[in-house]
Amino acid sequence: MDTSKFSRYPGSRAFWFLFGMGLGSMGLWNGMQRDLIGETLCGVGLILLGIQGLLRPVVLSRVAKISKEEMTRDVSIGSDVLHGALSLAMAAALLVGIILKYVVKI
Repeated sequence: MDTSKFSRYPGSRAFWFLFGMGLGSMGLWNGMQRDLIGETLCGVGLILLGIQGLLRPVVLSRVAKISKEEMTRDVSIGSDVLHGALSLAMAAALLVGIILKYVVKI
């Protein structure tokens, strides 16, 4: 893993990591304390969001000479398979967690 890329976009990486970990850990803790499966899964999904934001930050730029894909690839840490797996796991955990939390209410 190439960790030299951590110095690029540190503000975006820190924001998404702290956002996901902060909300995710609170949701995970509350869900485990109250035995709520939906809340726990939402917490896990948000923690995965924080990890994804740390490894592949959101890049906002007006520079048109480099395409968005190239810029994202330049700052990403890890393989595309890792990011795809993280995205699928995050989406599945959040979707199932929201359904269980608000529809089924468990």
